[in-house]
Amino acid sequence: MPAFHIPDSEFAERRAKAQAMAKDMGLDALIVWSRSGHSVEAYGDLYYLTNFVSLFPCVPDRRTWSSRGHGALILPVDGDPILVTDYLDDPEDRIKVSDVRAEPDLAAGVVDVLKETGLLGGKLGMVGMMSFLVSALRRMEDHAGQRLDLTDADHILDRLRVIKSPAEIALMRRSAAVGVKWMEATMGAVIEGNTEGDAVGAGLAVLAANGGTQQDIAIASGPDAQHYMGSSGVPHWNVTRPLQTGDLVHIDQWGPVNGYYTDFARSTVVGGKPSDGQRELLDGNIALIHHIIASITPNRTTFGDLYRTGTKWLDDNGFANHKSTGDETNNFSRLFPCFGHALGLGIDGPWIVDDEETVIAPNMTLASEALVSKPGVGASNFEENVLVTEKGAEILTADCNSRFWA
Repeated sequence: MPAFHIPDSEFAERRAKAQAMAKDMGLDALIVWSRSGHSVEAYGDLYYLTNFVSLFPCVPDRRTWSSRGHGALILPVDGDPILVTDYLDDPEDRIKVSDVRAEPDLAAGVVDVLKETGLLGGKLGMVGMMSFLVSALRRMEDHAGQRLDLTDADHILDRLRVIKSPAEIALMRRSAAVGVKWMEATMGAVIEGNTEGDAVGAGLAVLAANGGTQQDIAIASGPDAQHYMGSSGVPHWNVTRPLQTGDLVHIDQWGPVNGYYTDFARSTVVGGKPSDGQRELLDGNIALIHHIIASITPNRTTFGDLYRTGTKWLDDNGFANHKSTGDETNNFSRLFPCFGHALGLGIDGPWIVDDEETVIAPNMTLASEALVSKPGVGASNFEENVLVTEKGAEILTADCNSRFWA
């Protein structure tokens, strides 16, 4: 059985590759900034290089602290890495960087490291721009007493993370297997009399017991089945309306297991006996996603090709595409015109959208998905996790039942 962890040597290799790419850009160092804390949506870059995530909640800045729930790695192109964290309590000795500084005022602590290493006036590549707040930049520059020369370098980690190592593939297989158990537990509680919240709770118990946590669950049912989520509040599921026999239900679940994500969707009908219209919708959704996956030719197919394949299938088979005005889910589809994305230490790019011409290569892991509808019927959601191989694509979530109905 493969070990479900990344070898220490692999973290060093990743950092060396990132340093080389930064040096080629003419940078003096990278600052790899990630947000985690109470959320799991943006820890991937820092985790990829250090095996570390901040455990402290993201809370507003005060005089004595800043950027709580974040962490930063200073990675000189010709020097040793230094990890600066807002909180350090590591009983499992997980961190794969030897020089770790705990600084509640994270922004000031990063500047102090830049001064110490002679990098303060250098050209710095910033990785994690979506997590790096204006408040952090202002605090850093105030503490430095000067402007920082920051260049967007997100593409460095994007390129490194999209191709998975053998150890990462083993972890992706593990997360998919746990995801299957999670989905089956959730679906098992989709019964008359339960609420969406009851079904979600049944699934979360299985997920937690198998080393996972959710980022979110999108579930909608019955009269709200044309929507992506059953509630627009927090949480995103209905806890008051009991499910009824004949309700159409779709569920999309995503989150990390041992750091690496599972993310896939299934749909069903309460009681297991869909109407003709529901069956057409449910079967069509499955056929669409499997058609997209079957079209993958490694080292030739682009993410944009997959999008166009999916759109053509919808048009050819009488389903609304993302631009159709008669689609009951058009508001969601119009705002989310895609058929999935790369998957790993998060919901990653590239995305399966019309203008993405990145070529799909072996050892990429993807999630292919679609929410589709029929007027008067509602919507169905179906998604698979995929490993790209030398020959094509392997569905990692294939062990999960596609049809939870008779």
